[in-house]
Formats: sequence, structure tokens, C-alpha cells
Amino acid sequence: MDALLRFIRVQGFRRGRTGSSAWFVVGTAAWMIARARRRDDVVYRTELKPGETLVVAASPPGKRGPRRGR
Repeated sequence: MDALLRFIRVQGFRRGRTGSSAWFVVGTAAWMIARARRRDDVVYRTELKPGETLVVAASPPGKRGPRRGR
């Protein structure tokens, strides 16, 4: 699916630059769909039960804690 969206996006922008506004719209729509499918924005997701808490802490830029899961 990603390869198809990439192909449609590239063709849409390429043909859109040469003057076809319909292809530009198709390329833009394919780009938006691909962007919406990405799930990079969610870092952590969980469901809390009654009484449970979740503590979120931020560190100054440039000081990152240990990387887990890599």
C-alpha cells in the first residue's frame, strides 16, 4: 500500500508541475493519506484503570535519558 501511495504521489506531483491541476490534486491527496497513516506521533499509549496514575516528565533539550527497546 505504501509503494502504491508513493507512486501515485510522485506521479501526481510530477504531472502536476507540468500543468495538470487534476494530477496535482491527486498527488496532494496521496501525500495527505500517507501522512495520516503514519503513527510516529504516538510515543506511548496505555489504558489506565481506576486509581492508577501516569507521571509525565520532560528533560531539557539535548539531555535524553536511556533509550529503551532499541
